[in-house]
Amino acid sequence: MGNYFTVTVKPYIAPTDQALGIFADNDVLFNWTEFDIPKGANKLIGAVALIRGTDGAAQSTALNFYIAKTTNGIQPGNIGTVHATANGTQYQNSLIGGFQIEEADLLAGLDIMNVGMGRFSRGNFYPQVLQGEPDSGTNVGYDKLYLASTVLDGTPNFASTVAVNGTQMPPQTTLTVDTTSASTNFDIGDVLQDESKIALGTVAKINSATEILLDKNGLLSVAVNNQDVYNTQPVTIILSFER
Repeated sequence: MGNYFTVTVKPYIAPTDQALGIFADNDVLFNWTEFDIPKGANKLIGAVALIRGTDGAAQSTALNFYIAKTTNGIQPGNIGTVHATANGTQYQNSLIGGFQIEEADLLAGLDIMNVGMGRFSRGNFYPQVLQGEPDSGTNVGYDKLYLASTVLDGTPNFASTVAVNGTQMPPQTTLTVDTTSASTNFDIGDVLQDESKIALGTVAKINSATEILLDKNGLLSVAVNNQDVYNTQPVTIILSFER
C-alpha cells in the first residue's frame, strides 16, 4: 500500500481584485501559487476546493486548475491578469497537469460556502504523476510546483461588505465591524486586509457578528472607518497524493 499525504494551497486574491465583483467566464481567478511536494514522482489522486460565499452566501461556480513546475530554475510566467483574460505567456513549457471543478461537482447544502470535488474534463478524476525540477523546493528533499486557476463558468464573486466600524489603532487585539456579519464571512486563520490591501491581521476567533479577535500580533495597521474587510484567501485547494 502506498503512502498518502495532502498539500493545502491557499492562493492570494487581492482585495482590489475581489472588490471588482463577478468574475466572467475565462477570467483568471488567481495566478501561480507555489507549493512543495516530496522530491521525485508523486501521484495526484484527488483535489478538493473550498470556495467561500459572497458575503456569507454560498455561490455556484466552475473552475479550471493548472499545474506547473519551474523550467531551468525559472518560475512560470503568469497565465494572465486576475479578473481579466488569461493572455499570459512564458509558461508553456512549465505546464505538467490540471483538473477542473464543474458546478455539478459542488456538494450543495451548506449555506455559507461550497465544497467542490476535482475531476478531469467532465469525467472522473484521472491520477496524474507530478514531478518538479530536482531540488527546486523551499527545503532540501522537496520540489516546487505551482497552481493557477481560471473561471470555467458561473458567477464567482468575493466582493465584501463587511466594513470597519470606527477607526481603530494598533496594537489592539480586536477588530470591530458592521454592515455584514463577521461570523458568516470569516473564520480562524483567515488573513485580513482592507479594500486598499492594507494588512489588518489574522483571525484567532470570531467573538460575534461584529467583533473579530486577532492573533497575538493584533491589529497590524490602522483600520479606517467604513473600509471593507477582506479574507485574502477565499479559495482553498486540498491536493491528495500517493507516493
